[in-house]
Amino acid sequence: MSAPTASARRIPLPTAPVLISTVYGICVIGLIAFFVGEIVFTDHDPWATDGPVDSIRNILIVGTGALVLAVLLGQRLVQTPERARVGAILFGALSVVSIVFFWSGAPGIFGACSAWLAGLTRCSRPLGGAARVVGLVGLFMAVLNVLLTVGGVLWAVAGLDS
Repeated sequence: MSAPTASARRIPLPTAPVLISTVYGICVIGLIAFFVGEIVFTDHDPWATDGPVDSIRNILIVGTGALVLAVLLGQRLVQTPERARVGAILFGALSVVSIVFFWSGAPGIFGACSAWLAGLTRCSRPLGGAARVVGLVGLFMAVLNVLLTVGGVLWAVAGLDS
């Protein structure tokens, strides 16, 4: 019986594409679907300032921009452990800094990419040290972003925001 190493996985996570797609699907596509539903099923003015159309546009631009940036840069950084360490720390920091844009899914996407580069996802190379710690912070940010999005939608549907 051997002792677990410092970089052994403890939580079974899906592969990186599944994790990142899930966060994007819930935080961006799901939120856009909510606003489309608001346009279709309510009599609110969709073109009002900060209305559904503005929200859809902003979520789509910021969330998809974060996805493209994270995946393209992540593909370059995952090639070697040294680059992956830098990428995990970079995306972990971006996930924390971008929390003010939680409505766009950006913190969750950056957090999921940090977890991927830190080797926390299935089929990835586990890293230790600061990269692993920051990857865990990124994973926390991804989960938090999903929970805030789902909670916000449920809050709005329940009518607690008015």
